[in-house]
Amino acid sequence: MLNTNRNLLFKAIILALCTISFVHVFLFPLYELKNRRGAARTFSDLEQSLCMSNIKKRGVWRSGRCPQYGVVSVVQGGRLGNQMWEYASVWALARRTGLEPYVPRCIRTKLDQVFEHLTVSTFEEIGHCPMQMEHFVRSLDAWNFTNQSIILPRYYVQPELVLTWVQDIVQEFTMRKKLVARSQEVLQAVVKATEKEYPKNITPTFVGVHVRRTDYIGYLRIKHHVGPAHRRFFLAAMKIFEEKYEGVVFVVVSDDPVWCWKTFLAKNNAYVVGWHQKNSPALDMAILAACNHTIYDYGTFGEWGAILAGGDTIYYNVSSHSSAKLGQLMANWHTI
Repeated sequence: MLNTNRNLLFKAIILALCTISFVHVFLFPLYELKNRRGAARTFSDLEQSLCMSNIKKRGVWRSGRCPQYGVVSVVQGGRLGNQMWEYASVWALARRTGLEPYVPRCIRTKLDQVFEHLTVSTFEEIGHCPMQMEHFVRSLDAWNFTNQSIILPRYYVQPELVLTWVQDIVQEFTMRKKLVARSQEVLQAVVKATEKEYPKNITPTFVGVHVRRTDYIGYLRIKHHVGPAHRRFFLAAMKIFEEKYEGVVFVVVSDDPVWCWKTFLAKNNAYVVGWHQKNSPALDMAILAACNHTIYDYGTFGEWGAILAGGDTIYYNVSSHSSAKLGQLMANWHTI
């Protein structure tokens, strides 16, 4: 009986110590960094644990230099817009901390299809290196300037940090030439379809319009307790641009182009791209980036379209969404 009580007391002390430790630092098991054979032992194991699906292991250059201190990386989550934020956050945190930036190949492969000359490396270069860091933290605030590494959670959005270097991150996300060429072809088709709406001596002012619907409508109601942006929002935003600029042409991209075609049918200076055949997300992003200004409702895809385009941006007012932070940071962003 005495031994049983001692065992219970010992377990209680261990549990209390673990709880206290967890308050101060996020320990390695936080991310469940494991492979089929057990806990992650190399950066190759770590890379696999950060991806949503299995990635093929490749041979690595084993004479490559291993990180002397910590690294910064991120867990993959979401689609193109989310992964742009994840990549940008790793890029920005490396600038802020001096840690070595790496993204898992599952993110880099996705972004390489859209952008060229990305500078953040994958773990392939250090895959053979042993994991020497004892602790991982999940934010800059939790990092205490030791050999800790920062592994950001999926869907990570940190506009305050990333937009400190907004022009540099726009340069980082340089569109592939084939996407640039294709987006210019689309804009030329838009000009031809709408040229009767403005004098020939007026250079068109392209306003990219991103409309997010389909699965996001349910997400808005569950996460933010709001419904989707109404037709009134888009028409009000369009009116503001028409009053401010000459020769305005609205280039609409959406995951629901049929809804957009029906909604903007009466506007002769609005052109819905891909309403009869959906474009790829990469091309839609390139089209938004090629425009002068932006209207978007919500979502990381629309956010990045507006950031890459520059110019004026009008977005739908969802106070708890990341767009609200962006609106506070960007002088030419407004909400209605």
